[in-house]
Amino acid sequence: MRKILLFLFAVLMLGVGYMALINSQMPPVEVPDLRQDPIYTTYSSDELGFLFEYRLAPDGYVLEEREPSDSDASTLQKTLILMQVEDSLQEMPEGGEGPAVISISIFENSKKQFPQTWADENLAHSNVNLVMGEISEAVVGGANAIRYMADGLYASENVVVAHGDNIYVITGQYLDESSTLRQDFAPLLESIAFIPEPGQEE
Repeated sequence: MRKILLFLFAVLMLGVGYMALINSQMPPVEVPDLRQDPIYTTYSSDELGFLFEYRLAPDGYVLEEREPSDSDASTLQKTLILMQVEDSLQEMPEGGEGPAVISISIFENSKKQFPQTWADENLAHSNVNLVMGEISEAVVGGANAIRYMADGLYASENVVVAHGDNIYVITGQYLDESSTLRQDFAPLLESIAFIPEPGQEE
């Protein structure tokens, strides 16, 4: 009986040694750390004439495209809403206000108005009447723009860009200066590029 036990123990030790040898020869599996390596994706639309990047993970965003309602008599073509994933999973209160978001609204600009002129004539969409501080001139994706802070349910950073036949109103809402939405607004803005129309030189 003792010999059998010694034999089984020897076989067990040989098995453990063999497995250790195999594992030592296998390269370690690298698990990506999403906190260190954020994942981005690109939204691109030939119809709307532009593209931009936004973060999917970690703590990324869900993008929703909203068409203008039938009752909307403005020149609004489409609104893109970027909502944080954690907010998108929560049930929205009926009749209540939703969470802070980053939004991009695209309007027809058949009059070829400059950003400031358009903003002054479209207060309901630009919120330039709620401006806090100064309105400054800017360049976004090579196009003329104005940039300003506005007050409201949420404080917001606003950029109005004129390019081609469109006006792009880009708004980043936030609860406080340290919020993720506030921090992600500038990189999104910097990633914006306009898509040349067919036959148009870049």
